[in-house]
Amino acid sequence: MLRLLILSSILLILAGCSARITPPATPETPRSIFILDHGKHSSLVLSQANGDLIRYSYGDWRYYAQAQTGLFSGFRAIALPSKAALGRRELPGPATAENVRQQVKVGIENMLSLEAEAEAVDRLLEQLQHKFDASRDSLLYRPEYDLEFVQHPVNYTLRHNSNRVLGDWLKELGSDIHGWPLLSDWKLQKNASK
Repeated sequence: MLRLLILSSILLILAGCSARITPPATPETPRSIFILDHGKHSSLVLSQANGDLIRYSYGDWRYYAQAQTGLFSGFRAIALPSKAALGRRELPGPATAENVRQQVKVGIENMLSLEAEAEAVDRLLEQLQHKFDASRDSLLYRPEYDLEFVQHPVNYTLRHNSNRVLGDWLKELGSDIHGWPLLSDWKLQKNASK
């Protein structure tokens, strides 16, 4: 019980933390990306060269992919390292915020739209697709999230959660991340060189 109280206190403190995204300087060949804040969780929508989109998400395998969302499962997911899930969904273009909102079936509390260099977006898409294909034998579809999930090779932990992973993806796209949002509180900060 004491461990649960300590963990709850830590979560309340961390819940107020937010992260600021400083996007890359004006890309020569811009490609749209969208950060979706679902409340406690984030996902990333990347536009492809043909204008279509792919949504990626990371989370705890049992809690997210298997939809075991009870209180005990939630505490287990943040208290102990566990299997992780990589979610993926292809969406038709165009790469606009309105189109993303219309197609994503789960609630979006906030959406940030920015641009990254097309080459960096293609590189990240290739990396994520490779991870997805490498674990295709664990594939399952969750209609409530409208995502296909496979097991991710890196365990889910409090310090390696959906928001931390999304921050790492944004760094791959040339953004700087300051702070750490435990509960998906992303803020966009202007790039000084713009």
